[in-house]
Amino acid sequence: MNAEFSNELISQHGSPLFAYDLDAVAARARTLIAGLPEGSRLYYSFKANPLPAIARELRAHGVRAEVTSVGEMVAAKNAGFEDNIVFGGPGKSEAMIAKVLAAGVRHFSCESFTDAARLSKMAVQAGVEITAMLRVNPQQAPDARLAMSGVESQFGFDEALLLADGAAERLRLPNFTMNGVHVYFGTQVASVEALAKNTRCALETAERVSRALGFECTVVNAGGGFPWPYASDAAGSDLAGLREALDAEWRASPLHGKAQLCFESGRYLCASSGTLLTTVLDVKRAGTKTYVVLDTGIHHLGGMSGLGRIPRASLTLLNLTSQRDGELVMDVVGPLCSPLDSLARGQKMAPVEVGDVLAVTNVGAYGLTASLLGFLSHETPAEVAYRGAEVVEAWRLPCWHASLRDG
Repeated sequence: MNAEFSNELISQHGSPLFAYDLDAVAARARTLIAGLPEGSRLYYSFKANPLPAIARELRAHGVRAEVTSVGEMVAAKNAGFEDNIVFGGPGKSEAMIAKVLAAGVRHFSCESFTDAARLSKMAVQAGVEITAMLRVNPQQAPDARLAMSGVESQFGFDEALLLADGAAERLRLPNFTMNGVHVYFGTQVASVEALAKNTRCALETAERVSRALGFECTVVNAGGGFPWPYASDAAGSDLAGLREALDAEWRASPLHGKAQLCFESGRYLCASSGTLLTTVLDVKRAGTKTYVVLDTGIHHLGGMSGLGRIPRASLTLLNLTSQRDGELVMDVVGPLCSPLDSLARGQKMAPVEVGDVLAVTNVGAYGLTASLLGFLSHETPAEVAYRGAEVVEAWRLPCWHASLRDG
């Protein structure tokens, strides 16, 4: 993104703002689809970024929708998704299920015996039939930076429970049909070899579980974890050889030719599209340190890492206003009244001045909606989707309290 276009966006929509390149979304979709076995399906995980403009671009490339909340379902509907939505997540309430059933969703990922019973109950009340993949936490250890299966986890059925006596009877429920298995090992899987290994484990798990429970497995969601850098200008992942590796695992599975193979992705599909534009509000010395104060912080970027619970990766700040000589060590902080509002400590960068516009790339995934939006009640940044140098859509998430009395 060049300085002229960035300044134009800021003049129209203010600073800070998130800008999303829809051409980058399209490019990632084409690359990933080309890397999957022929005939497989790809789902977009809305938790990465529920912006309808991004989702609409992915739908145009044949990607389907995987959602885990009523809000994500509404975003999917706004993007034009209809009968190709899968609803998952470990904490589905009766009220939530009722709303998604009323909206026409009929396909689910089921996380536990309690979840199954609740889905069945609400389907009966609604007078509809639903299908459910069983999300399984396999016994195999995953190959992923952030493991979500293969370790003790709140996600999915422990595989041993499904292989135990009596499990099949507990899952024979009215208006509820088991049709597949869903395994998600983790995120930021580091290599093609690891992705292939995880896919093999998912297929083996699906075959074991469906055989033990005595149902026809017609869908296997083998997860994803396709990697992409976060908030840095590091090069994107090379998926060369992915299709051949995955295809070999798929053809070796007893389920090949009997089931639909699916994958899901959020980060890989949208991370590269996003740039956070931010303005330097202050540069000040405090003892031996120099602080760069931005108009953005952990309430817009960093999300779950904003409280220090997840170590932050190295941040890249590109100065779109000036390229100055020299290098200083600075702490980059935001405008919040908290010492935790830090985007980078000991950052080596060229000198900056008040008014400079900086850019953080690769923040199209787990950026704004994964952040501490409500803290200090700052106005949320605009989110602008563009193609070339033309703005296609502009959005702003609300962040104020609205009285329930007003409806």
